[in-house]
This record gives sequence, structure tokens and C-alpha cells, in this order.
Amino acid sequence: MGFTSRKRRASDADYKAPNSVVKRLKLSHAVQSTPIQQNRRTTPEEESDDLLPPSSAPSSPVFWGEDNEPEAFEEIPGRAVSPFELDLAPLPTTPPPGDSPAGPLTSPFLPSPIKQYGGRPRVAAPHRNPRGTRSLRQQPEWQAAELEKARREAERVGRKMEEIERDQERKRMQGLQDNVHAFVKRTMQDGIQLQDIMDALFSANPNDSQITGVFSRFFRTHGAALMEKVAERAPQEADVFASRHIADLVEREGKAIQNLLTRDTSTKVSNLLSSFNMQGLSDKLKEVAPTMWGILAAVSTVEEERHETTRRDRSLVFTTVCAMMSLLRSQKANNFQAVIALFLLGSGAAKREIEVFAHAGISLSYKSVMNYIKTLSKEGIRQFQEVFRSCMCSIVWDNLNIAFRVESQRLNSKNHFDNGTTATLIPIYNPFTGSNRTPRGTLPLDMKPERASTNSTFSWTAADTLPSADAAKLEQCLKWQIKDIALQYIPEFAHLRTALGSCPEVEQIEVHQTEQYPLPAMHEDESSIDGTLAVYETIFRHLDTSSEDIRAHGLVISHGDLLTDNLVNTIEASRRNSDDILESTRALTRLMGIFHANMAGNRLLVNEHWGKPNATIPGGLCWEHTQLLGRKPISAGWKSKKAAPWKPCHELLQISSAGHIRDAFRVCCGKASLAEWAPRATFAEFEEVAQKVYSSLYTTAAYDRACDLQEAQRDPAFENTVLYNRDSLLYLLLVSSIKAGDIGRVVLVFRIWAVMMRTPKTMPKYADAFFETLRRLKSYNPVLRKFLLHNWLVNLRGVINGFKEVDLLQEHQNFWAKIIYNAKGVNRSWEWLSRITVCIFVIRDAMKTVHATFKIPDYGTKHTVPDMKIEILRVADALQKDRLQEQWPERPWKEQVERVRDLLEEGSNYINTRSAFSRFTEPKMTYEVVPAGPDSLDKGAGSHSADDEEDNNHEEYNVTQEDLEMDEEEPYGLLNSILDSAADMVDEM
Repeated sequence: MGFTSRKRRASDADYKAPNSVVKRLKLSHAVQSTPIQQNRRTTPEEESDDLLPPSSAPSSPVFWGEDNEPEAFEEIPGRAVSPFELDLAPLPTTPPPGDSPAGPLTSPFLPSPIKQYGGRPRVAAPHRNPRGTRSLRQQPEWQAAELEKARREAERVGRKMEEIERDQERKRMQGLQDNVHAFVKRTMQDGIQLQDIMDALFSANPNDSQITGVFSRFFRTHGAALMEKVAERAPQEADVFASRHIADLVEREGKAIQNLLTRDTSTKVSNLLSSFNMQGLSDKLKEVAPTMWGILAAVSTVEEERHETTRRDRSLVFTTVCAMMSLLRSQKANNFQAVIALFLLGSGAAKREIEVFAHAGISLSYKSVMNYIKTLSKEGIRQFQEVFRSCMCSIVWDNLNIAFRVESQRLNSKNHFDNGTTATLIPIYNPFTGSNRTPRGTLPLDMKPERASTNSTFSWTAADTLPSADAAKLEQCLKWQIKDIALQYIPEFAHLRTALGSCPEVEQIEVHQTEQYPLPAMHEDESSIDGTLAVYETIFRHLDTSSEDIRAHGLVISHGDLLTDNLVNTIEASRRNSDDILESTRALTRLMGIFHANMAGNRLLVNEHWGKPNATIPGGLCWEHTQLLGRKPISAGWKSKKAAPWKPCHELLQISSAGHIRDAFRVCCGKASLAEWAPRATFAEFEEVAQKVYSSLYTTAAYDRACDLQEAQRDPAFENTVLYNRDSLLYLLLVSSIKAGDIGRVVLVFRIWAVMMRTPKTMPKYADAFFETLRRLKSYNPVLRKFLLHNWLVNLRGVINGFKEVDLLQEHQNFWAKIIYNAKGVNRSWEWLSRITVCIFVIRDAMKTVHATFKIPDYGTKHTVPDMKIEILRVADALQKDRLQEQWPERPWKEQVERVRDLLEEGSNYINTRSAFSRFTEPKMTYEVVPAGPDSLDKGAGSHSADDEEDNNHEEYNVTQEDLEMDEEEPYGLLNSILDSAADMVDEM
């Protein structure tokens, strides 16, 4: 029996201390040594003899506490000293640094990785020392690398799993295929054919609805894939089946397209045109006929263009094709063709072009188009009759002159010139509620004072004829106009453009959208009293109204040019005693046309400041600027036998006035040149100089100061320039006020013009019209006066700065009726014009809709104001060279300058004459005997004779196409393309 093992004790003679004790001893020795000794290696000779040699025997931990002190060992002779009996220094209490990697003899006390007792330096092994790589693992690069490694591993595992799944699925399918083949072989051996098996699968089993549902769901889910398998094995048989099936499907979709393009019998043609939308129609066709749409897309698209954007819009072409095929199914499915036909007619296409498109299935035939025009005209008549019965309305009419020409003249068929009249019904805007329509009876007939005499008589004073009461408001507006022109046309003031506010308001019309309803054209000449009576009766006959309807409706505002205004005034005077409301024209309340008044003021300014043609001495500004800018020669001046054209004169005044303002700022800025001061000027400095410009060059006071100088110090060229500046600024203020819709500013300018046009040999008829209109408005009820003022302008789009004159609106209708929609051949008659004028704007809107839908480019451009910077600089340089805006007493040849008249001063003298406003003053039945002799003559200075009143050849002016093209809303720049656009539709279709 062997001896049992026992634990070794420290008292044993051959005891060797464990390694832990040796480490403790070495550590204690290292702490007691100096830093230099700590880092220095010890040699074997220097090692102490009392250090115990290392032992591989294990050691047990011993825990000592305060209550458990170790017992002292007794001295035993011959016994080796136990390591526990040694007086060792305590371990250091300083904790090791947290981020230092632990290692033998190097951490936490030794700063060097060199071992204390020799040996090679320690090399960190990351896989065996995780604390040593903790900071490295926290770096983004390490984490990114680990993520990439994990991702690659996941992909590898995923691929492996997919491969395993595919292999398992392959084995499963192979086993299933073997079983199915074995089943089919067994059934065929039993005499059951494969056809019977397929029939059984596809047939519903009434005894087992569950399995039938399973097969039905399978076919719905995997039917397409099953058909693909059949097509792979038997492509020809699959094509035959698909053709037969698709034919039935397309036939059903064709019926759906027919129903979509067939409108109800109660649908109005006007509603069809207004609701036409190719994009919406394309979306509906995709919805009701997806198969047909897919077939068209597959047939018309090559492989290279499937994901490319082509020049043509495929949806437009597909929609057109569907509409053409629908027309073959039913002639009533012609919504698309009806819109295109009316577009071709509105674009000026002739009968042969319309017939070509009709045979192609794109349009209706010419005869059908004429029927649609009749229907559309009847709808328009019913519409404006309903409008007149539902709200208060105003009427504007104007003469229409058309030349009828024939190829072969006969006794009953010759070239002739016909005069007719067109009219438009406009619902009255309510300025108190902001509504576009005013209820009937809002303005009863008794609001208008009854007429007691043939002439319109008023009680007036000198204050009613002069603009002194409104001078302060007008002055603020004129100053703003100077600033606006300067900021708009002088590039050096570009940094100040946003600082200028809007013009001071006097009486602003709120932005609203005006409705218009054209009436049938009338073959009645309104240029005479009888003709005006016929026009008046025809209009109310078209409105299908009576005296009782007029009484319920209330007052009707009548707009027109100067001739229309005078003729209606004459008829009202002659029938003032009639008891019948309709016959007496008592319901009409007249307003003269602002557009014709605007053109009259333009001619007044140009004629007075035209100057002497071919003069070499500066002073006649309008003619000189025409030559300076190289413009087309025009006939102007009071001695001209032809009225000056409005558009060239309007553009000339715009350019010339801007050049004058630019040079005026140069004169008043206090610097050698405008370019030196303007770019650095503040808005306060700009306003200060603008005030100086206005007071020194644009007022009557500035002109009077120049005239008060001694004759030797006077400068006629400078005086002419000041008058031109003042008069042209008034005209430009009127133009901007009309566009902005401030009727108060318009009236302020009309008050000035009413005085200026009293100057002898100018425009006395317009002066009378201004005076009579303004005095009549002042005598009305305040409610009626506000209704009249706020319906003197219209806004068809309902946008800011979109106002225009009512009589200009009628001029546009005349142009479209006479030039664009005037029929060719045998249809050129008043019957045709009366039919087409009712639906003239509906057709034009349809033309715009088709143009926008088919993305037809504009082959012309709308009217825009061209860049005038070069012309303005040229005018300003000429003014600076000739010093026309500077008082220059030593001006050469100044005595040869032809002085212009101060129209405001000359017109103010009219009130001092005996015949002043005699037409509008009640006659006084007094008689006075004047003795014969020279004193019997009228010695009134500046008296106006009857010849002066009638000696005027410039008040009547026919509006031209160029004048109408100044309206930015009208597409007159597209006239050439409109007349030829029918041929271009072929490519777009």
C-alpha cells in the first residue's frame, strides 16, 4: 500500500516558493529601486541570494483581514525562512491607467515593455490580448472592415443556401415529374387519353366545389405562365387562340370607346368645346381600352425607343387613332372630330382642307361644321338672353365696314361696300359687393334724372371747368409717373427698382373678371339717326325684351365711340316725351369710349408738338425724333389732311418721353454725367432729384417762369420742351392708369384734356364730350355714379394690370369678324356674319385649346414692347447735345424756332367767351338792343367763332390692325400662322 499524497508546507526543507510569491518579491524590489534601476536590466551576478528560486508548485490564495492577522512563525533551527515571514513592502495603491494594455512586468508600473529580468521585448498578439486592441477596434476603418467581412460572409452563406434550396427543389420537381409521368402512363395504359385528363382538370366538378375553387385560383394566379408554356410548345396554335381572344376583347373596348366619345343629346356644343381636354381623354381611353392602347404602343414603338423620349407625343397620336376608329363604328361618336372641325374653321381653313380632314376621319365635313355653327349660334343667343333676364347688363356697339367683292360683275352682283354694326352684352360689375353680376333692379329707372330739353343742360361754374380742385392728387400721380419711367428705362437705376411703390390711388376698380356675350351682327348702318334707331331696336329684339322687362331690369349702360355717343344723345333728346320706356330710350345711360378718347388725346399732343418738317433748327420735338430714330414717315400736324396714326405716335411718345426723363435727371443730378451719379444714388437722393426734375421741367409754373424773363433772355426751344414734357407726361399717366384700372386717375386726365381741347383749331367735339360726360356723372346719384365709373373699364382675365377700354373690346370683335371669320364664296353674307359673331369667342377659345393640347408652336409672337434702350439713349444724347432741357439765352437761331401753344392756357380762355358752353346752358329769354357801330362787335379776347368749332379734320379716326395689336392679350401676332395652320395639323396628327 503506497503512501497517500499530502500538501506541501512551507516548513518542508525542500520547499520551493511558487511563482506568485517570486513575482511579489520581484515587484517589491522593483518599487523600492530608482527609476533608472527600474529600467535597467540586472545581471545574474547582481541578483540577491535571498530571493527564492522559482517553483512550479501551485499556490493557494491566502486572504488576510483586520481580524485575521497571520501568526508569526517561531524560529526553528535548521528551518528555511518562509516567504510569509519576510518584511516586504506593501504593493503600490495607485491604480493602473485604464487604456494601458496589461502585460508581464510592463503594466501598470513599468513604462517600458522591456522585461525587468531580461528577455526579448513583448510583442502584442491581438488574438491573445483583446485589451491591447480595444482602441483599434473602435476606429471607423476597423468597424467598416468588419461589416464588409460580415456582409461577404452573409452573401456566401446566402448563395450556399440558395444553391441547396435549388438542388432540393430540383430533386423535388424531378420526383414530382416522375410521379406525374408514371401516373399519365398508367392512365393511358388503362385507356384514358390525355385530352380527357385536361378536360377533367378544366371542368368544374359540381360534387366537389373545393377542388374546383383550387383549380380556379390556380388558373387566375398562374394562367399567364401556363399560356407561356403552351406558346413555347405550340406557337402557331397559341397565336390562333390569342388572335381570336384579342379580337373579342378589342371589340368590347371599341364599344367602350364609342360610348366615351358619344355625348348626350342634351349636351351643348359650347360645353363640349369648353370641356375639351386631350390629356383627360387620353387617360380615360387608357382606362376603358387598355388592350387597344397596349397594341398601339407595341406597334408604333421600336426596341431602341422604348425608354427614350421622342419628339412626338404618343398619347396624342393614340388618342387621335382611337377617335378615328370610333367614328367608323358610329357617326354620333364625333366629339373629337367636332372640336377639330371648329378649330379648322376658326383657324381660317377653307372648305377643301376641312373636307380632306373629314375623309381621313379627323374632322367633320364642311356641311356638318355649318350645322354646328348654327347650333352654337342658337346656344349663344339663348345664353345672352338668359343673362339679360338674370342680371343687369351694359351694351357696347360699333360700326362694321366690310368690302364685298365678286369675280364676275353683273347687274345684281357688283363689288360694293357694306356698313353694319356689331354689339356685345356685358354683365354689370357691382362695386359695392365685388360680385361680377348685379341683381336686376339695383339701378332703377328713376335714378336717372329725366331730360327736360333737347340739349343736356347743367348748372356749372368756372370751378367745374378747371382742374384746380384736383391739382394736388394729379401732381402726386405725375411725380410717380416720372419715377416709374426713370426706374423702368434707365439701367443705372436698376438697384432702386424695388423701392418704388405703386401709384397713389384715386378711385381704384377692384380686380374682377368681366364676362362678355357677343350679339349677332346687324346689317344696319349706325352713322345716321335712323340707322342708330334701327340698331337700338334690333339689339333689344335680339334680347327678346319688352318695356316691362326693361322696367324690371333697370338702367342699361351704353358704351360707344364719339359718333355713337352723339347719336344716342340725339335720339334720347328727340324721344324724351315718349311714354313707352323702350321707345323713349330712357333706360340708356351713356358713357363715351375711353379708347377713342385716348387716341384723340394722342393726336392732340402729336399735332401740337409736331414742329416744322425739314427744319434745321431744334424745337419741333416729334418730327425731329421721328427723323432721329429713323422711323417710318407719318402725316401729322394741324395742317395735315389726314389723322395721325395712333400706334406709331404712341410708340414715339413712349421712347421720346423716356429719353427726356433720362436727360432731365442728368441736368438736375448735379454731376457731370448721369453714369457718375445714378449707380451710387440712394432712394432718398433719387426722390429728391425727381422732385427737382418735375418742378423745373414738367409743370406749367416752370413754363411761366421761362416766359416771364425778358425777351432777350427767353429760350423758345426750352419753353417748347417744357410744354412737351408736361403734355406727354399726362398722356403716359392716362395709359398706365387705364391698365391699372384706376378710373379716378383717368377722370383727372380727362378734366385736363377737356380744357386743352378747347384751344382753337383743335378738337372742340371731344372737348364737348368730355365736359358733358363729366358734368352728367357729377349730377347723378352717388350710387349710380360709382356703378358707371367702375364699369367704364373691363378685365377679361381677372388679373392685376389687365384692364382695358370697353370700346377697345368691341374693336377686337370687329376685327375677328371682318378679317378672320369672314366666310369665303357664297357664304360671304350678313346672315353668315350674324351667325358667326355670336360664337366668335367660343371658337377662338377652342382654337387656343387645340393649339395648347397638341403643343403646336407659335409661328408668330404676341405683341410685346421691344427693347427701347438704344433709342432712348439716342434721344437723350441729342437732347444733351442741343441743350434743349436747359435755359440757354444765347441759343443760335432761336428766333427761327416755331413756338408751340400752351394748350392749357389757350383752352382756359374759352370760358371768357360769350358762347362758352352755350350748348349745355339753359337759354335765358332776355333781349337787348345793341346800337349799330363798331362797339357792337364782341371784343372778348381770344373769342371762339363758330368756324373754329367746326374747322377740325382730326376727330374721326378709323382703328387699324396695328392699333389693335398694341393689346397684349390679343394674338394678332399669329395671324399668318392662323390662316395657314390647318395644313400643319396633318403633321401633328
